[in-house]
Amino acid sequence: MASAARLIGLHGYGAASVGSICAEAKVTAGALYHHYGDKKGLFAALVENIDAQLVAAALQTGARVLEAGGNHWDAFLATTDTVLAAGLDVPMRRIMLTEAPAVLGAQVWGEIRQRQGLGAMQRHIRALQSQGIFLQHHPQRLAPIILGTLYGAIESLPDQAESVPQALQEAKHCVHAMLEALRDQPRLAAANAVSM
Repeated sequence: MASAARLIGLHGYGAASVGSICAEAKVTAGALYHHYGDKKGLFAALVENIDAQLVAAALQTGARVLEAGGNHWDAFLATTDTVLAAGLDVPMRRIMLTEAPAVLGAQVWGEIRQRQGLGAMQRHIRALQSQGIFLQHHPQRLAPIILGTLYGAIESLPDQAESVPQALQEAKHCVHAMLEALRDQPRLAAANAVSM
């Protein structure tokens, strides 16, 4: 899987042959077919693994914010920042934003996203809504809108390393401003008034 990630990330799915992946991984093609069925099966497993790792990293970041005394909104923004920062990995961007939907098709790609990133975002939205922080729109509608915003921000990042830091800060600022509009402001104001 690591060899597939490296070769597909660098050269694209079509150019990364089964032979080259197996040669780098020092396994036989038979081993690949035994474990994954075919190259597409390996790629689907790779994409799911990347998405699961990203979800885990984002949730860990949010948990650290809460442990340090931050509030749930700050923790949520920190999780989105983690997703944005992952976009600095150009080969990963190629795998997840370009190759995955093209190679796997809408249904399989959608099922993976539902099990991983999209499902996690829906759960996160429900948790924020239960605390009166997020507007009460349907999580199944909000989650793809928010993830779409994050993916768009990632796609806007340049490939040139020297331009990345400023671009990332601008992307974070834009994403935070858009997410701010989804906060339940009247309830937040009431809660602040009570606490004063």
